[in-house]
Amino acid sequence: MRGRRWSRAGESLLAVALKHKGKEVKKGMAKRIHREAGFTLIELMIVILIIGILVGIAVPVFLAARSGAEKRTCQSNMRTFKSAANVYAATYETYPTSIGQLVPSFIEKSITCPGGGTYTVSGGGAAPPTITCPTAAHGSM
Repeated sequence: MRGRRWSRAGESLLAVALKHKGKEVKKGMAKRIHREAGFTLIELMIVILIIGILVGIAVPVFLAARSGAEKRTCQSNMRTFKSAANVYAATYETYPTSIGQLVPSFIEKSITCPGGGTYTVSGGGAAPPTITCPTAAHGSM
């Protein structure tokens, strides 16, 4: 390739490269090959549409899974409070009337609902307390 000129006036670099490999390409064909290297607007729109459909399916599934995980975590937290209340009752022969009585002796730190807010205790004393979540959908125990 030393000493050769790469192109003549008006000839594209692609045409010169193809000529060099022993393939003669017409000027119009080289331009057409060059034009087909990118994506058309229709192809890009179809790809964006497919991505939009996939996102439209995935987001509700993700949100439902997250909501279910929050509910299960909240119920687990309430079971932890119930267990701590039973240990408290075995120790002091009375049930706690607030969550503050369980922290830090029976529960390391105060637990909050993953949906937001703190749990409330109703009852206690002679009867086991009812622990209620601030998020109504999570219920009480």
